Amino acid sequence: MKWNTKVNKIPSITETMNEINGKKVQVGVLEGEDQWLAGIHEYGCDIKSKNVKYLTVPINPKARKKKARDFKDLFVLVSEDGEKFLARNIKGGKRKGETELLYWLTKSVKIPERSFIRAGHDDAIKDVMKYNDRLLKQVAIGKISADDYLNDLGRRLSTAIKKFARDLDSPPNTEMTKKVKGSGNPLADTGKMINSITWRIED
Repeated sequence: MKWNTKVNKIPSITETMNEINGKKVQVGVLEGEDQWLAGIHEYGCDIKSKNVKYLTVPINPKARKKKARDFKDLFVLVSEDGEKFLARNIKGGKRKGETELLYWLTKSVKIPERSFIRAGHDDAIKDVMKYNDRLLKQVAIGKISADDYLNDLGRRLSTAIKKFARDLDSPPNTEMTKKVKGSGNPLADTGKMINSITWRIED
């Protein structure tokens, strides 16, 4: 005795495609304390002193992650060109009265635009869409679910944007910032902001 069984997969495929239809994959720094920092780098901004006379900008690795008030021995030093700094005497220095600069005092700081989310998207989207075409075929034959498909796309694009951000070198940090950070990458400091790039599925 012989028999053939025909399985009609069209209804299940149609159901899966309907689950995907209208949904979006959003990629970026979507929540948490790094959102504001990502926005500053993405679009650039001018930071101005409001409730204080000057902004204190660290220019020495010793001032990294510290506030000026954490130091009890600072004094204002004015350079020949009128720039103001917070400095302190170096204890045990080779020359008497030797000082070191810890902070630059300024009324404003301009942070240039360093788009990494939009530019990272544009750099990766062609390859991601090729990957999307392959994934859709897997969806069509019932090998992956709608959720797996959407999450895989989000993971792919977020990983590409992270790599773009880590490789970004333009516009570069100032020499002063490089010295303080110990790195030339304008976005990479602790790595926390870049690592916070993720994705979510929206209806």
